[in-house]
Amino acid sequence: MAPFTTYFIEPADGQSELILHLGRQGIGYEETAESCPSDSLFAALVAQAAGYEGLDPQTSDAPAFAHAFWEAAQARQVPPLRHSSLFPRIGSLVLLPRPMLELSIPDADRRQKIGKGFKKLRYLSPALFTAVCQGQPIQEMPLMLQQGKVWITAAEAARLPAPWAKTAGESPQQWQARLAATPIWAIQAVPHVTIDRVQNASNFYEVGQVVFATGCGLALLVQYHDTAIQRTFELLLQLLGESGIGGKRSSGYGAFTLKIQPDVRLLEPLTSHANAPRVVILSRYLPHREEMPAMLQDGAAYTLVNVGGWLLSPGAMAQQRQQITLVQEGAVLVASASSLIGTIADVRPDYARSNTPHPRYGTAYGTRHPVYRSGLALTVPVTAHF
Repeated sequence: MAPFTTYFIEPADGQSELILHLGRQGIGYEETAESCPSDSLFAALVAQAAGYEGLDPQTSDAPAFAHAFWEAAQARQVPPLRHSSLFPRIGSLVLLPRPMLELSIPDADRRQKIGKGFKKLRYLSPALFTAVCQGQPIQEMPLMLQQGKVWITAAEAARLPAPWAKTAGESPQQWQARLAATPIWAIQAVPHVTIDRVQNASNFYEVGQVVFATGCGLALLVQYHDTAIQRTFELLLQLLGESGIGGKRSSGYGAFTLKIQPDVRLLEPLTSHANAPRVVILSRYLPHREEMPAMLQDGAAYTLVNVGGWLLSPGAMAQQRQQITLVQEGAVLVASASSLIGTIADVRPDYARSNTPHPRYGTAYGTRHPVYRSGLALTVPVTAHF
């Protein structure tokens, strides 16, 4: 299978920290997350492509960038590329979602010491991720960062930049305690006030923001199947960095710079096993009807997430998108990497399905153009027996 190209999302020029509002579905702006799902990233890139190509939103055209993905999904063919969600990183150490596989720790004392820490775990370092996917036991006690949400190995920690690097005269115990107490990201609530122009009354609300520590940020893994699209994809990512990703961009959130990491080779021990019987998914996934058996066989494990939200299109009212159900990152499915592709959904409002006509759009679509949500699967083979 094709290797991964790695991109780092770093603070915008002139900023020392990456600050984002990656909203979760719900009411208000208080909730935020430390990662950006692949379907949201793809939608943002399609919006950038529409602006770059100068499309009129009153037409039914979709950007040429999106056409290739939509047509491949309809024909159940391999798309030009597949990409992961945006995952946290410490320096150049990319953190990957915990696979829904058994974590084998043979030492009973270590298991007891971890205790409820198994429930907190959300991200693994590449070395631990590879070991779990290969069915290898974790022999050494992992280092637990970010209140137990992140596990890395001591060897990987030794290569971390400051302030995580071990200092002269610091004992291993002191160093590990400092690692555990040093945040990779922090979720903050920022107070805001709006003024009612009619009654001149103030309204207080809070906006959640995720602030990554200096030297930290996000990482994106991309698997190119047609290298001709790479230049366009990178251009759209750069444009997205200027306009910002996530919510509250007008308040200064979401701007970033893009850095290509040609020397970061992730998960090579796994990617060489393209015909392994199971895979872990590094993106959100919408299965094609013919791929449903991969979810129903013994050895599959996954979590579903309902994805809704609002769409904003020039010339159209703000409307809720159609809700779809996607498979969450870290899912384990029984299929080879070459047989699992996924599909793309058009989630623009369809008022023909409503009990009552829409006051403006009647029983038509809420926009003339499609609104795409990607469920294409970026997979990693699992060689562990089951």
